[in-house]
Amino acid sequence: MINIPVLNKIPKNIAKLLTQIVKISVTVLVVYIVIKKLGWENIVTTFKKTNLIYAFYGLVCCVVSIFLGALQWHLLMHRKEVKIPYRETFELYYIGMFFNNIGTLAGDTIKVAYIKSRHSHGKLGFAATFLDRFAGLLALIVFASAGCIYMVTHGELHTQNELLIAKIVMGLVCMMGVMLLFLLMRRLRRLLMTIIEKLPIPKKQLLKDVIAATGLTYHQYPFVIGIGFLSMLIQALRIGTHIFSAAALGILTIHNFVYFFIFIPLIALFMIIPLPFGIRETVGGSLFSLTGIPVQSAFVMQFMATFIGVIGSLWGGIEFLINRRGKKDIVNKS
Repeated sequence: MINIPVLNKIPKNIAKLLTQIVKISVTVLVVYIVIKKLGWENIVTTFKKTNLIYAFYGLVCCVVSIFLGALQWHLLMHRKEVKIPYRETFELYYIGMFFNNIGTLAGDTIKVAYIKSRHSHGKLGFAATFLDRFAGLLALIVFASAGCIYMVTHGELHTQNELLIAKIVMGLVCMMGVMLLFLLMRRLRRLLMTIIEKLPIPKKQLLKDVIAATGLTYHQYPFVIGIGFLSMLIQALRIGTHIFSAAALGILTIHNFVYFFIFIPLIALFMIIPLPFGIRETVGGSLFSLTGIPVQSAFVMQFMATFIGVIGSLWGGIEFLINRRGKKDIVNKS
């Protein structure tokens, strides 16, 4: 790796500021390109067709999914011996969701930093948060694979792009399956730790401690199954937000319905890394335009789903601003 002394000397606060400036610049550029490509009048015309009833249904799905998501994270935290009140868990989860939706900071990072600074359970907080995120991604992959199977059995895979997407989903199924085995099988985790010990990497002990903390045992299988079903419900509601966004714009059909269960999981996996606002919506709009949805409607639909998510999680942003002392601690840690 190339070492640039000048960059290493940049103060942490300035580096964070520069990162935010870059993200905001990318967001402005992406929004500008989308508007220029689609035309402002076309976008406004599409928004004017919005059925507010369906948009409200999407908001309900979003809010309920956040409540259930907070419950899931709370259960995982207690399973990992991080005993904090549900009110605090709920508050942190809402804050994390808000920042995930606006794409400025990693919501999961904020949650873990809070647990570390206030309760000195950084590793266990990370383990619970990792399991929470993994459960969500696994549920999404189940939906995506079910969607692909439906398309294969009904002869819906006609283009090279559709075949490629199906192959990507199957690859992700295999990858998530392997990760699940490592989480559930102690012998595989020990093997992984042995391999890590032999590799020339820094902070080996920290990495091994995290792997040990995220592991589950066979005693916990009933709990794991319960979390699995809860996660399926949560992700179904989040997919429902996008479906109702499409219905609000009058572009939901029997033909494109199944694509929501394939594309939304792919977009969620793509957005594991906190990218600037607008990237997720642009990628999603491009994917849905492949299904025959008009380009401007596909992009507007994705931005609408994000807007609904921001409104649904807005309380988290307000809570973050009100709690000034907590805000200062969390940002410094993240």
